[in-house]
Amino acid sequence: MKLVTEGFALVPNLLSEVECDQVAQALVATETNGAGSRRLLQQAWCTALAHKVMSHPEVRRALPARARAIQCTFFEKSAAKNWLVPIHQDLSMPVAGRVDHPVLTGWSEKEGAVFVQPPDAVLAQLLAVRVHVDPCTMEDGPLRVVPASHELGRMEPDRAVQLGRTRGVAVPANRGDALLMRPLILHASSKSAGTSLRRVLHFLFGPDTLPHGLAW
Repeated sequence: MKLVTEGFALVPNLLSEVECDQVAQALVATETNGAGSRRLLQQAWCTALAHKVMSHPEVRRALPARARAIQCTFFEKSAAKNWLVPIHQDLSMPVAGRVDHPVLTGWSEKEGAVFVQPPDAVLAQLLAVRVHVDPCTMEDGPLRVVPASHELGRMEPDRAVQLGRTRGVAVPANRGDALLMRPLILHASSKSAGTSLRRVLHFLFGPDTLPHGLAW
């Protein structure tokens, strides 16, 4: 399975055109800040969509036996809302509250939620699923990933930049496609060079329970 060996896999047509239209309408009616929001799972429509995404065979196969949706982040990139994301790994995850334990580091707070950097063994159980509400061509700032970099552990910035330059590949997607990826894979995105709207729902799924006294 490509997700195992390379740390990412593109699943075509996870959502239909009609379902993408419904999500687009829900996003218009949902209050978001600037170019996105991390708190969409509070919305009933987003919770229902998370269950649909998690029930897809390829997503289900990549998760622990008992799994749950942890977070949904909305990204909107366009000519008016445009930015680039430097090469990085997703090392933080949202939790219910702070826990004093030596293996838990990098505590922070974003949009009122507490985040922590857990050990790699915990990160390896997480799965990000990026659902494309709009087509994402090479001009729309698609995600660039470094295949198999999720197996290399936490990366120093200089090495991450070097690998991104020499081994990074772009992953364009059609409307309704979903990109599955492990948090430790190196990834980045450039600014959009076109005039299209690129909206993505970035779901994070993980095990139902956590070690080290942590809770979702």
